[in-house]
Amino acid sequence: MFSMLSSKPSRGFLVGVIGTVLLAGSGRIAAAQEVTPVSNPSSLRLSVVQDWSNRHIFFTNGGTPENIAASQRDPRSLNNWLSRNAGMLGLGRIPQEAPAANADSSVLGSRRARILPPVGLVAKTKNRHSKIDWAVSLGPNGGMPLAEAPAKFSFDINKPPDCTNDFVVFLIGGGTIAAAGTQANVVAFNNLYSGPGTSLCNRTTPTFMWSYAVGTAGSDLSPALSLDGKKVAFIETPGGGRAIFHVLTWATGAGQGTDATTGAVAPNGASSATTLDYTNITTAGCAANGASDGNASPYVDYNADAVYLAANNGVLYHVKSVFNGTPTLDYCVTVTAGAMLTSPVYDSVSNKVYVSDSKSVFAYTPGATSFTAAGSIQISATTRSIILSPMVDSTNGVIYVFSNNNNASRNAIVSQIPLTMATHTDALIGAKNTSSFIWVGDFDNAYFNAPSGGALYVCGNQTNSGSSPALYTLTFNASGVMNTTPAMSNDILINSAANPAGICSPLTSFYDGTNDRLFAGVGAFGRTTGANLMTMWNINARITSNATAPVATATNEIGGTSAITIDNASSSPQAASIYFGTLGASPASPCGANLFCAVKLTQSGLQ
Repeated sequence: MFSMLSSKPSRGFLVGVIGTVLLAGSGRIAAAQEVTPVSNPSSLRLSVVQDWSNRHIFFTNGGTPENIAASQRDPRSLNNWLSRNAGMLGLGRIPQEAPAANADSSVLGSRRARILPPVGLVAKTKNRHSKIDWAVSLGPNGGMPLAEAPAKFSFDINKPPDCTNDFVVFLIGGGTIAAAGTQANVVAFNNLYSGPGTSLCNRTTPTFMWSYAVGTAGSDLSPALSLDGKKVAFIETPGGGRAIFHVLTWATGAGQGTDATTGAVAPNGASSATTLDYTNITTAGCAANGASDGNASPYVDYNADAVYLAANNGVLYHVKSVFNGTPTLDYCVTVTAGAMLTSPVYDSVSNKVYVSDSKSVFAYTPGATSFTAAGSIQISATTRSIILSPMVDSTNGVIYVFSNNNNASRNAIVSQIPLTMATHTDALIGAKNTSSFIWVGDFDNAYFNAPSGGALYVCGNQTNSGSSPALYTLTFNASGVMNTTPAMSNDILINSAANPAGICSPLTSFYDGTNDRLFAGVGAFGRTTGANLMTMWNINARITSNATAPVATATNEIGGTSAITIDNASSSPQAASIYFGTLGASPASPCGANLFCAVKLTQSGLQ
C-alpha cells in the first residue's frame, strides 16, 4: 500500500489509508479499519517520535499485502513513512507559516519560558566561522555519548512546528551525580526553533524544559520516548555490575531544573516510575548475572508495551508494562555468555528480535514466557567488530550490519543478511581496524521506492589506513541484493586534509520533498584539535566519484559528534534542523570553555 503513496495524496486519503495513527493525547495505536476518513484531517493530532531506533527498523514502499498489513501495526512504520514524505505532503510544515507568538511569553504548564540562559550557562549563537544556530552546555563531565542520538518529539505534524510542545531529549554520559541539584543525566529543550536573526520562536537560544539527576551516574546510551512524549525510558550506567533501567515521567512547573549542571533536581511532581536493576534479577530463562551496559539502548515495542534490553553479560531481556504499567522483567535468554551485546531490534512483521554479540547476528522469537532461538550467522572473525545494532529492512526482508573486520580478518565491511540468515553478502569498505569502529550508514530516498534504484552510504576506512575515515556508496542489483563492489570507494574528503585520522558519526539522511541530504560528523575522537566537523552532502544524484566534496561543513564540533537526529521539513526560519552532541570539550567549545555541548544546525547549508 505504501507504493500507492509515491505521489502526493490528499490529507484525507493519508488519514484514511495509512495503517496506524497516533490518536491525540492517548499514546495508543489504532488499526486502520478503526479509523474513519475525516474531511478535516488537520483536526486529528499526529505526534511523531524520532529516536535511535527509527534508523534501525524501516519499511520501504512495496512489499506483499501480508507484510504491509503487518507493518502497519508498528507505529514506527508511520513515523518512518512520514519522515520520508513530510516535505512532499506538506503536513504541518507549511511554507507560509506565520511565526509563533513571541516565545518569551509562552507557558508550558505553569512555568514561563525563560528569555536568557541562566547564570553560568553559556548558550552561544553562530558566527561566520562556526555555523552554529545554538550550542548549549551539557556540563564539563560528559555529553551525548559516542554514536548515540538525542530523541525528538514533534507534538503535531498536522500543524506548524510548535515552540512549546516540540522538544528534544539528551542523555549525558560521564561523571557521577553526587546528589540532586548537581550534574544532570537527562535534559530536555523546547523553543528549539531558535537561532540568530529571524527565528520561528523569536529567540536566539532554546529553553530547558526540565533537567533531572536520576540515580547516581550518567548514561552511555540513547533515550526512548513514549508515543505521547510524556515518558522517557533510558539506562543509567553506573558500572560495578549494574545497569539501571529508568522510566521517567517528566513534570511541568517550577523545580524541574534550569540548566545541566546546577539546576538538576530529583523529579518534582514526577517520578522515575520504576528503577529496574535488570541484570541482577533472576527470572525465566536466566539467573541474576550482574553487569553494566555500555552498548545496548532500550528498544520499545509500543504495541505490546514492552521493552527489549541487553547488557555486557551477553543476555537479552524482555520487560513488560514499560509505559502503561509497572515495568517488570518477565524473561530473558543468554545469547553469548559474557559478550557485550548491541541494542536489540524488534521487527513486528517477522516477530523476531535481532541482536549481535559483536561477531555474529542472532534472531529470537519472543513468546508469552520465553525467547525461542530463530537463527544466527557469523560475520566477523573477531569480537568487538559489530558495535551498533543491526538495521532491519522489514519490507525487503534483509538485515544490514556494519563491522570493522570480516571473517577473512582483512577488511571493514557492510554485510547484507536475509532474514532467514542462510547466507550473507559483504561489501568491502576499507582496511580493517579492530581498535576503531564502523557505525551504521543510511540510505538515499530512492532506496525506499526500490532498492535496485537506491544507494547506501557508509563511512568506512580508507583503503590503506584503518584509522582514517572515508565515504563509500553501495548499490543493489535488480533483485535488491547488495553489490559486493562499491559504486564509489575511498572518498577521503569526508575528513579534513589537516588531520586524516578520526572517526565518523553514524550517518543520517533526510529527504525534505525537494532535496535529499546526507549528514556525517567527523572528529578526532579523544583529541580537541584536528578535524571536528559536521558535513552535509547532496545525494539527489548518487555520489559516484571519490573526488566529491561535501556541499557544506560546520566546524568546531569538538571531539566530533554523536549520532544525529533530524527535525522537520519546513521553510519556517530555524525550523528545519539537525541535533547532536559534541564528544569533546576544550577552551574552544562552542557552548563555553571546556564544556560538552548540545548543538542545533539548520539542515540547508548547516547554517
